[in-house]
Amino acid sequence: MHSALRPKPPVKIPPSLIPTTIDHPSQSLIRKSSIQQNDHHQKSIKITSDYRHTSLSLNHTTIARCCWSLGLRNSNGKYLTSESFGNKINATGTSLKRKQIWTIIYNFQNDCVYLQSSLSHYLSTDKYGRLNCDSNKLNDDCYFQLEYNRIGQWAFKSVTYHMYFGGDNDHLHCFSKSPEWWSPHLAVHPQINLKHVLRKRYAKLDDDEIHVDEIVPWGSDAIIAVEYLNDHYCIRSSNGFYVHKDGKLTTIKTNETLFTIELYKGYLTFKDCDQSYLTAIGPLGILTTRNKIAGKDEQFLLEESKLQICLVAPNGKLVSIKQGIDLSANQYERDHSSIFQLEYDDDFHAYHIRTYDNKYWKIEGFNVQAIADKRSIETSFQIQSAGHGRIKFQTSNEKFLVPHATGHLRVVNEQISSNDAYFSIKFINRPFCIFKCDFGHIGYRNKQSRILECNKALSTLFSLEEPHDGTHSEGIVYLKGLENSTISIKIIRVFLFFVLGSDGVYWEILNDLSICVSGCEPSKFALELCPSHSRVVIKAPNGMYLRAEQNGSIQATCQNSRQATQWEF
Repeated sequence: MHSALRPKPPVKIPPSLIPTTIDHPSQSLIRKSSIQQNDHHQKSIKITSDYRHTSLSLNHTTIARCCWSLGLRNSNGKYLTSESFGNKINATGTSLKRKQIWTIIYNFQNDCVYLQSSLSHYLSTDKYGRLNCDSNKLNDDCYFQLEYNRIGQWAFKSVTYHMYFGGDNDHLHCFSKSPEWWSPHLAVHPQINLKHVLRKRYAKLDDDEIHVDEIVPWGSDAIIAVEYLNDHYCIRSSNGFYVHKDGKLTTIKTNETLFTIELYKGYLTFKDCDQSYLTAIGPLGILTTRNKIAGKDEQFLLEESKLQICLVAPNGKLVSIKQGIDLSANQYERDHSSIFQLEYDDDFHAYHIRTYDNKYWKIEGFNVQAIADKRSIETSFQIQSAGHGRIKFQTSNEKFLVPHATGHLRVVNEQISSNDAYFSIKFINRPFCIFKCDFGHIGYRNKQSRILECNKALSTLFSLEEPHDGTHSEGIVYLKGLENSTISIKIIRVFLFFVLGSDGVYWEILNDLSICVSGCEPSKFALELCPSHSRVVIKAPNGMYLRAEQNGSIQATCQNSRQATQWEF
């Protein structure tokens, strides 16, 4: 029996993660979307009410709007750019940086979009086709309807004046009677969780297919990579294989593994080379393309993949909730009960730690229990790196977590300096890694050079592997390049690692302290978890931390981790 037809036992659905939305006032809908004879979709809407940058309500009604961050590339390959000086806009960007990132805000009530720059200003036009992007307030001139062509390009048509937005260099306008096409480039971290909107399920790797049947995205199997490639996208599973339009996984990128993206009712859709949309079919939700027209079955969300970890106590056992609600280090075998998700909270400046059944760690007396349904000050913890692959936890009332002799986690008043207070950490849902800083991604300087730079618009994949010499107890792992290879899923132990290029060579330090993928023998680097935002700093074999510069250079020159560059991981 085909796997799509096998029955799946009923399960209880916990609260789902909520997509990123903004609340705005209600507005009136004039006409829904239609398909035109010129082979591109059209959505005509008239917007009449005012909007402010803060959340507002009209007659006690709020309307959710879905937001997508992306870059827009014109037919000459230049990105739409918003300059901070004079709030000017142009199409001169050569790569996707901060000034080239725009937010497409979709209004569910009115089925329209508007474009917001990185400066939080809205793009608008007047009756002469002149463009402005210097106001954070909306009016009728800000609203556009989206149209698509067969190769996945987008056109923006003014709702008020019925003219198309286009142009090149400094000569942008909204006065074209025919569509001028832009290619969308998603500005998201490539490692995501893929959620089917209608099923309220997440995609995960299952043998040689992707199944959309995961209630909560848990473990490495739920990691999906969405790779941008020449105005198209590849969907890559956690083992490095590519999703084929027929639902199978393949090791080779072909036209059948390339997709274009569109927005349908505010959500993302993927369209293959035969103009069929990606969907999930059968009880198991096999990811494949089928329908020629997008609908609710073809809507997806890309959600941030938060770090998931395992903790090893000094007794060598995994911290788990397998035997109940108490946190205890009593397991040798890893399962869902021993995996925890780190969620950083900007309000508390601390982490909340979620379990697989959607509960949070909470202090109860002198014990730690997974019983909280909501995040609060009682569920917040400071995580401090102690080096050598170890971390320690501090509660909101400045107490510390220490494993008891029985394995249970206990709360003590004073910090203990012995090794009994530290936990070894494993990254579970990072079968491949992408390092990104404020200047861009880590990648090769060019096709001829193996030197790494940090200002790349496109990401480069690396994988982590455990060594075979027993040094994994010290946190040593390998990090291997994955540009043209597949990924072997492994438990990832943090902090010390070897870095391998796609042709089998490793990261190493050159004489000028830059980093190059040219080593025949592995060099030991170290990852240290930052106290905030689930980022890491990288410590080189010379004992110095990596520091990134705006010009793209990376050098191992920082003595203090606080001055080192923090990397999204």
